Amino acid sequence: MATSSKFAAYAGGATGARAAARAGSAIVVVDAFRASATISVLVSKGARVVPVASIEDAASATSDYRLGERGSVKVAGFDFGNSPTEVFDANIPPGSTIALSTTNGTRVIEAAAGAPVIFVGSFVNATALADAIHDEGIELVTVIGCGWEGRRSSEDEAAAGAVLHRLEERGARPDERARRVMDAYLSRPVERLRGNSAARRLRRLGYERDIGFCLAEDTVPAVPRLVDGAFIEGCKRGASMCEISGPWACPKSQNSS
Repeated sequence: MATSSKFAAYAGGATGARAAARAGSAIVVVDAFRASATISVLVSKGARVVPVASIEDAASATSDYRLGERGSVKVAGFDFGNSPTEVFDANIPPGSTIALSTTNGTRVIEAAAGAPVIFVGSFVNATALADAIHDEGIELVTVIGCGWEGRRSSEDEAAAGAVLHRLEERGARPDERARRVMDAYLSRPVERLRGNSAARRLRRLGYERDIGFCLAEDTVPAVPRLVDGAFIEGCKRGASMCEISGPWACPKSQNSS
């Protein structure tokens, strides 16, 4: 049997993103709570999402809306925080430009600069993303778990495992670290993440709905891809594939039982 020429790796944080970009790898940035889901919802609505590392850059950017948080709290004066359910419910017209700055996700996206292609992924779009990477024939992809302020986070590693598992199903060969992350995802129910420190922080701040939204698998089949400094819908199968409905309407994942 022929050996696959496609490889999938895992790395963590801004350091991992910079190393993957230097190696010429395509990159998937995973920020499960909550930037990946927020960006996926926005591009599914036809918006352009411009990620910026600093609040000051987001405030001064030419945009229709400003989104941002620090420590999970909405930035004062911005239109929205980093809440996928808030932007899901909002009337954001197609073609809108969004400036987005978050505690972890946009910093790691900035660190990935120079990679041949940069995607955003998580539980919500894992299958659509793996399909797109497979269909494009990308031979080396590194999935980056953003972590929280430089530390590992269980939700990002689990969401990275969801993406890696689907990539392996499509013929990619995971490296040793990717295999560990993927096996952990497959052996631990995703629902356990509702009790981790990040989920407890969101709950204290009143973002209970965001927790369920971000942990639901394959509910937002969008493929955010960075093009000319903005994330747009990168799904080559057409916009009709990327219609979304609330995660409450989607069947429960087998891995969530």
